[in-house]
Amino acid sequence: MSLQSIKCNFKSDAGPGFKQKLKYPIYAGKKVYIQTEDSSIISAVPGAQLKLGESHTKKTLKPTSLIMRENAKLRINGLFLVYSGCDVSVNAGASLSVGSGYINTDSKINCFNSVSIGENVIISENVAIRDSDNHSIVGGKEKSAPIKICDNVWIGMNVLILKGVTVGEGSVIAAGSVVTKDIPPHCIAAGVPARVIKENISWE
Repeated sequence: MSLQSIKCNFKSDAGPGFKQKLKYPIYAGKKVYIQTEDSSIISAVPGAQLKLGESHTKKTLKPTSLIMRENAKLRINGLFLVYSGCDVSVNAGASLSVGSGYINTDSKINCFNSVSIGENVIISENVAIRDSDNHSIVGGKEKSAPIKICDNVWIGMNVLILKGVTVGEGSVIAAGSVVTKDIPPHCIAAGVPARVIKENISWE
């Protein structure tokens, strides 16, 4: 079904002269739970859409959720698919931006600060993207820091991406890796913690 009512503020980049019919920025499939606050803001470029609860087959359909807390912001810049079984949380005052691509089943995005996902990004099954430790170590680093996933990135199964990292354009994160530091563009990174194992790569 197409979501026709959502309790939040919606802003579009379409100017006053924009005549094309605007798609609903959120498309919710079956078994999708959405919770927002009055102060939540969803913004989208014309024609952009976030599709929640996608499934390869009806037999694999699982519950999917989008939770937006007070003053949370969701920016939709392209067609981005969230497969069934995924949980997306944008916590109070945080900002999530998605371009085009998809995040596969049983994956999680938990945004406390800022998470940015670029264009043509493939995120595999059972991936966790989390920009906060939630608790601070006395004398340690800030508990939260932005995550940026650049264009044309492929993230393998069972990967964990932690706070304060940038995954460079065109890179591949191998299955089972834990990303704790920036990954340069056009490379393969693997391991715990992830490190560059091959440079100057491209993928299709």
